[in-house]
Amino acid sequence: MRIGNHLSLQQLAERAGVSGAAIHKIEHGQMTPSITVLMKIADALGKRVTYFLGEERRDDFYFVRGVEMAPRDERRRIEYSGGSVELERLAFRLERGQIHSGIYRCKSGVKSGSRPHSHPGEELVFQLEGMVEYTIRGEVFVLRPGDCLHFRSELPHTWRLLGDQDSAALVVLTPPPYDAAELSEARRDIY
Repeated sequence: MRIGNHLSLQQLAERAGVSGAAIHKIEHGQMTPSITVLMKIADALGKRVTYFLGEERRDDFYFVRGVEMAPRDERRRIEYSGGSVELERLAFRLERGQIHSGIYRCKSGVKSGSRPHSHPGEELVFQLEGMVEYTIRGEVFVLRPGDCLHFRSELPHTWRLLGDQDSAALVVLTPPPYDAAELSEARRDIY
């Protein structure tokens, strides 16, 4: 971060009001800074302290290694339809982000509703487990594990699970059909 901002060790030390030796030790993992020191360094770099704590919301990119993600049973999840559909949110930290992504886990027999629905944008479905049938403007597509469907989501569409097996699919929507506040209310509409 310091080098990316074209700052010498001494320049950052002066801006932050922290000794150059302390910054050197922090950069080389020889010292764990206090929150106060971290706040000074973050301020000197024009960042919030959350940048260093892995909680920074960015507007340009966000990367999470699989080993850094919380174990599956600890990830943020939202249930719909009385628990028959569960949304496991994936990375969603970009400010003003234009996509929604998640793994939708559905119990056998679930369907999107009796009437076709539509929403602005595009939808991509990558089937992970089970089988699901999508009907888009009257055309039927059966997705099995490994199948992928990409379509303009303003086209009227429905989906339903086939067979007696539960289903899991990675679903990506753009633009997001709802914001975080709406999502936490566990809407009945399922995409």
